[in-house]
Amino acid sequence: MKAVLEPLGKKGFLFRRLEPFDLKRVGSRKRIGVYCGVDEAGRHTLVFHIRRKSRLLSAEAKELIALKAAIMRACDYEKCQCLAVVEAPLCSKAAGLLEADGWKIVTV
Repeated sequence: MKAVLEPLGKKGFLFRRLEPFDLKRVGSRKRIGVYCGVDEAGRHTLVFHIRRKSRLLSAEAKELIALKAAIMRACDYEKCQCLAVVEAPLCSKAAGLLEADGWKIVTV
């Protein structure tokens, strides 16, 4: 979790509470870290930690958007802020898709 909190702290994202989310609850077998929490302003926040060697493409970005919707249904969130901590090369189209959906991207 330290690998997630340090880059977010440098960008000004602070959390009151941050807990890991088990992706098996929504039937996903993805190998990424997902954390649910509440930030200092009291907003629900989903943090996705993506670590890989290959480039994150637009197809994976669409899967992340669908995964976000499933997690929001499982946690009963109507609105939430989404952050992606990416430790991989990022395709510009994938970044555009995520940002158009309201995600904030932090690259490490």
